[in-house]
Amino acid sequence: MTASSKSTKHRNPPHLNALHSNSALWHKIKVFVFDLRHFKERTDSRDRLELITDPSYIGAPYFESSEIHTLKTLVPDGQECSLGQLVELILDEKLNRRMKKRVATADYRVCAAHDLAPLFEAAFAIKPKDLQRDKRFVKQLTADGLLWKQ
Repeated sequence: MTASSKSTKHRNPPHLNALHSNSALWHKIKVFVFDLRHFKERTDSRDRLELITDPSYIGAPYFESSEIHTLKTLVPDGQECSLGQLVELILDEKLNRRMKKRVATADYRVCAAHDLAPLFEAAFAIKPKDLQRDKRFVKQLTADGLLWKQ
């Protein structure tokens, strides 16, 4: 393997390069994904997630309107539709499956950690264990929440 093929192998897809170049937005994305995984364990995560009113979950308090548009129209690597459309399709599919399985309990809720986190982790190429192990990120998240401090 040559040096050039090594660097190509680990390059981010083009849609991620633009997100990584905006440090504040990338921080918000990481907080959002982290919160989805830690909804049950962390009250601060739960509090932020419960403020979301957008059906695609891509919304305030995590993102501003221009960021929401950018994220919803982003086409993840290997997909033919935008992230907003993809979220809608997957949530519709999960809801339809749940309606068939959970008729007796009427529990049709979406699970942040099991239904949403994997979708957004894949779209943003975030490995949940890497995020959890990033002590600097977790420390900043605990201290400052969504605020980005360089």
